Amino acid sequence: MADGAPSAGASTAPAPSPTSTVLPNTQVVATKLAAVNRSGIGASGLVVLGANGSVVTSRSADKPLAPASTMKLLTSLAALDTIGADHTFTTRVVRSNSVVVLVGGGDPLLTDKQSKSAAKPASLQALAMSTVAALTAAGVKKVQLGYDTSLFSGPDFNPAWKHKWHSWVSRVSPLLIGSGRFNEWQADPAPARTAATAFAKRLKAAGIAVTKVVRTRAGAAATELASVQSAPLATVVGHTLTYSDNLAAEVIARHLALAAGKPASFTGGAAALKAWLTAHSLWSDGMRVLDGSGLSFSARVTPTVLAKAVLASLDTPALAGVASGLPVAGVSGTLKDRFDDKSEKVARGNVHAKTGTLVGVAALAGYLTTADGARLVFAIVANRTRGQSTAYNWLDRSTAVLVRCGCR
Repeated sequence: MADGAPSAGASTAPAPSPTSTVLPNTQVVATKLAAVNRSGIGASGLVVLGANGSVVTSRSADKPLAPASTMKLLTSLAALDTIGADHTFTTRVVRSNSVVVLVGGGDPLLTDKQSKSAAKPASLQALAMSTVAALTAAGVKKVQLGYDTSLFSGPDFNPAWKHKWHSWVSRVSPLLIGSGRFNEWQADPAPARTAATAFAKRLKAAGIAVTKVVRTRAGAAATELASVQSAPLATVVGHTLTYSDNLAAEVIARHLALAAGKPASFTGGAAALKAWLTAHSLWSDGMRVLDGSGLSFSARVTPTVLAKAVLASLDTPALAGVASGLPVAGVSGTLKDRFDDKSEKVARGNVHAKTGTLVGVAALAGYLTTADGARLVFAIVANRTRGQSTAYNWLDRSTAVLVRCGCR
């Protein structure tokens, strides 16, 4: 299962107060966190860091655990650093004689109809309008439409994922619309062809006859007719983290692989991510990366690494897209409906964190501001849990304890 369904809401960072450098007492924080009911929680680990990176408290913080969707923090951080926050992905249409080719550029948020969302500026509707104008100017009224998915390689469904998820998890492709889904519960088994068919329909509606739609590769000598650009990577990352978009995370991982000179596949993305983490002192013994989204139960990450990733996004302007994209408790994304118990509500609007959810796995990693103005970064991961609500309660009540903390 994935994190919660998308919901609207903006993420804005709470401003640190003048006392933000004063950290809570380590023993007091540890005692308060230990008092939170852990019934139903199996293997777990947590760490709380001060704004300067010092450890406030920790428990099994260097234990490799299944991270679920908190893995997206690491994928996003590496991509922003390697590719650049302003980078965009281009979906193109090229022409070679009477053959027109729709070339997938790996925009995970490409839409069919023009969207009003700032995260989804590129659409087949706009691309078709420009293509029709170019074809009409050249006197072309009939074409064969090809579609090119050669940017990515390898399987489109990760062998490390549960086989029974085939009908639900989106296939990874450089050409797709609607996140490669028919609806919330059903994935499109052929997203590139679906996108090409939708594009052909738009060409036909504008008076260009399409004789057939075939998979092909655009030739090097083909002439570009039109193109549309995705939102900047930082915006795509923000969407990915806020709504825990698994497909977008996997596409971002493939772009990371390409930028690192590796195959644009699951294995290439995992290798590129591991190499980046290692180079930035964010790799720990026992960790394991198998995808970019965290859907694999076999992945392993330590709470310390997750917390350090959040801290890096707060400290480094080029990586700020990670921090600004985190869901906000009670306000946005996968945290909109969380922190709903009386003891947790103090954290609403304060806790900014990436969620992680699989059956038996729950995680939360982000930052918050305490009652006396100290900014704390935290990561809490639970594995082998009994009941999702039980795990959520432990995570949410633990972070609420930190929000209420003066803890001197």
